This record gives sequence, C-alpha cells and structure tokens, in this order.
Amino acid sequence: MSGYIERPRYQCALGGALATINSVDRAVAIVHSAPGCGSSADSAANVGSGYWGATYCGGRATPSTNILEKEIIFGGESRLKEQIDSTFSVVDGDLFAVITGCMTDIIGDDAKSITEIFRQQGKNIIVAETGGFKGNSSKGYDLILEAIFAQYTEKGLEKNPKLINIFGLVPSQDVFWRGNLIELKRLLNALGLEVNTFFTPFDDTKSLRTASGAGLNIVLSEVHGIQAASAFQDIHGTPFISLPLPVGPTATREFLHQIGNALKIESSKVEAVIKREKEWYYTFIHSLTDLYNDLDLQRNVVVVGDSNYGYAITRFVTEDLGWLPAYVAITDILKETEKEKLTKQFEAFSEHLRPKVIFETDTSRIAERIIEDLSSIESEYDHAISPAFVLGSTLDRSLAARLKAGFWGVSYPVVNRVVTDQGYIGYRGGLRLATEIFSVILSNR
Repeated sequence: MSGYIERPRYQCALGGALATINSVDRAVAIVHSAPGCGSSADSAANVGSGYWGATYCGGRATPSTNILEKEIIFGGESRLKEQIDSTFSVVDGDLFAVITGCMTDIIGDDAKSITEIFRQQGKNIIVAETGGFKGNSSKGYDLILEAIFAQYTEKGLEKNPKLINIFGLVPSQDVFWRGNLIELKRLLNALGLEVNTFFTPFDDTKSLRTASGAGLNIVLSEVHGIQAASAFQDIHGTPFISLPLPVGPTATREFLHQIGNALKIESSKVEAVIKREKEWYYTFIHSLTDLYNDLDLQRNVVVVGDSNYGYAITRFVTEDLGWLPAYVAITDILKETEKEKLTKQFEAFSEHLRPKVIFETDTSRIAERIIEDLSSIESEYDHAISPAFVLGSTLDRSLAARLKAGFWGVSYPVVNRVVTDQGYIGYRGGLRLATEIFSVILSNR
C-alpha cells in the first residue's frame, strides 16, 4: 500500500518550477494543468516563504489552461495552444515557460510539440514536464532549469573564467534565497568575480540567456541543483563544484578558500576579504560575550530542515556559537546515496559533539522519534537536553513546546514572520542568525 507524507515541508515538482519562474523578473509561467494547481502552488510558495508577495505575473494572474473532463478524455493540446496564444496577446514578458501538471502528464499531452510551434515563430518560450508526481520542489527547480539551459540559454559563448553561476538555493523552498544570494554575490564580487545569481529581485532573464559564458558553476548543496548543474555541464561544457551552504565565520572562511583554490585566485586577495569580513562579525559578537556568559545563553539544539540547512545551521551553532547539537532531522525525500553523503558531513564533528541524525519526512514522526529517544536517557531534568532550543520550520513549534525549548524558524515553511532581504549566508548572515536566536531567548525577560 502506498504511503503519504504528513504535513510535507515542500511542494510538488510543479510548485518548485512555478516558484523558480516567478522569481525571475519578466518571466511568465503558463501552467498546463487542472484548475487550482497554479494558484495553490503560488499560495504555498508565498505564505510558506515568509509572505514572499506578488511577482511580475504570478498569483491569480498566472496564465493556466485549467483543463477539465473534456481535455482529460480528448486531450488538452488544443487548449494549451489557445492559452499560449492568448497569453502572448495580453502579457508582455521576456521569457515564457510552459510547465505541466499531473493530469496533463498522465494523459500524455505533447506540450513540447505545441510549444515548438511558437518557438518556430521566434517566441522566447520553453517547456518543462513538471507533473507533481515526479518529485518535490527541488525536482521542479532542476527540471525547469534543465529546460532553460537546453531551450533558452545561448550555446557556444566564450568562457569567462571570472564569471560563475550559482545553483542549489531553490526559490521559496529556501525561504531566505533572496537575501542569501545577494550576500553571496557581495562576497564573491569582493574576490573579483562576476556572479550570476538568477533569482534575486535585481536579476532578469538576460543572465539566464548568457549563463553559458561562465567558467564555473557552484552548487550550494549536496542534493538541490546537482541535476541542473550536470545538465548544464553536458549542454554547455561548464564544470561544477558542490559546496555546503556557508553560514557564519568558520564555514564561510572555508568556503572562500575553496572558491579561491578552484578559480586560482591569489591567496592574499582571499585572505584580505576574510580579514575584513571577520572583523565585521567579531566587532559585534564581542559586544555580546558578557551577555552570553552572564545569562548562560548556551543551549542544546535540535535542528530540523532540508539537506542544505540541516548541516549548515548545525555547524554554525556548534562551531561559532558553542552550542551542543543533540538532534538533526533532515526532511528531504532522499536516495540512500544522498543520505550517505549527508551523514558523512556530520562525521567531521568531534565525536562528543556529533548529533544524532534523523532522516524523516513526516512532521509528527520527527517529534515522536526525538521524544522516544530522549525518554530512554536518564536525566535529572524534564529531559536530557534541557535547556534546549529548536531551529526548524513553523511546523516545529509544537516540538519546541514539548521540549520546553526556545524556537526560531529557519526552514520552509516559515509563516509566522515576514521575510524580505534576510539571509544567513556568510559572516553577516551568521551575525543576523545569532542576533535573532539570542533575541528569542531574551524576549520574555
């Protein structure tokens, strides 16, 4: 009997593709699916990522075929052609992307042939088959990027060794993707690099068009964006490296050294950037040391998040804040090989600081497994990790309550605050996260 995921922390593939397109200025998604798919996916992305807000042609304005029983029985290709025609007549966009849903993929509509009619007319339109059953948000992100790289990105451009593309931060799925990418670009610009981030409010379709000129692709994940980067390498010949999300001074110093080595940047330039950023971080952190010690702000921490944030956040609070990692729950749907990669990341922790890693997609099971494990440990306190703090999604507030722990939302969905340019990457992102965490602990004083 098939199972189900209880209170999932991601959308389907169509939702991931839609959020990705909607995060590009003047890019327009055309949803070829049943009524409600587009609006539901857009609402989930908007609310779950800290009330992202309206996009160029998203929300209720998203063009959709809204196929019904007639199209399911007789096929929806003519309806798709009609919708593309009407969209071009009323919407001014630079890139149009047909994305398909479960129903149209199941009945076998040939969306590629219909889209090709308009491509032959010189229209900037692509198509990706993103039926929701094909995977989660990350899969949709990979599928739409593959389509862009194959059907829209120019081929044969001369490589610029100082130009890099960034992959792995899935719009909306990474609630803080905009702030993260903005800060990452600032750091890499300081090394003398040109950076395509693609999905900030300051990017447009031109960077996607000319992305093949990059000398290197950087994937900030062991899971998300790997498929897209591999496709990019096959199509455009650009190699890629995958690195963990760099949160805080320790991880960011290592990240900048790795980038410097990969691109043969003078070590003096790398060290100069590290020195400047480190001074910024510790100027503010030093002012908090008395507070940290006097009020004993050290905590046992439980981190719940996807494959990007589970490791990155745990490393920051352990190595940079001096907290004690107890549990890390990774919520992605993963292959065994991917689980092995992620488990290996935590083996770098000192043995006495190595958290128990849980791979679990169901929200209630995450809490149950942690509580069950804690109940087997003898302790003079209510539980063996008191005082505790939970860093997860809004769905984990109940776990925090059971542990009598503090809570802060760092992973999708985050619905209890507004997210604009916040991000946790780099020295400044780490400082932001530390400030937020300490503020939560002190909020009831």
